[in-house]
Amino acid sequence: MERFLGFNHNHCFFMLFFISLSPLGLAQYEYWPYLPGYPEPPPQVYQPPQRPANVPKIQLRLAGQKRKHNEGRVEVFYSGEWGTVCDDDFSIHAAHVICRELGYVEAVSWLPSSKYGKGEGKIWMDNVHCNGKETTLAACTSNGWGVTDCKHTEDVGVVCSEKRIPGFKFDNSLLNQIEVNVLQNP
Repeated sequence: MERFLGFNHNHCFFMLFFISLSPLGLAQYEYWPYLPGYPEPPPQVYQPPQRPANVPKIQLRLAGQKRKHNEGRVEVFYSGEWGTVCDDDFSIHAAHVICRELGYVEAVSWLPSSKYGKGEGKIWMDNVHCNGKETTLAACTSNGWGVTDCKHTEDVGVVCSEKRIPGFKFDNSLLNQIEVNVLQNP
């Protein structure tokens, strides 16, 4: 019984190994062309999650000193001006929300005490609490917009993963408002 058609168990193992390396074995990992006459599925397009109607529209950016593109001090554009976020009660859940809103897959970490330098202007958010599932930082609870006992020495920073959300596109609808505001208030 050990030999069947001249093959023993070792031969079967090697045959299966080599078959798995064949183009058919690799087909599940590579793009496999569709036969003529069969429609290809449409390409996947990133659909941003819907912002709840009662949540204000904000714009986020990462800023500061000695940083890479995927890290920095968290800055929020709200009510016509840029401000920062305080590190009080901040968590990795809030960092995940911020990174996803900026088009990164997730947060790697967050840094307290203005590690990327002190910001300027208002401190828009303090005591931010997120569960990590929010579609925008504005949907997280906080003391309220501009209600804070923080100084800019407590500005929070985040480090996002380098991996981007496939197909992510920035919502540019606030950019015109930002540019107009900057031109009016130089």
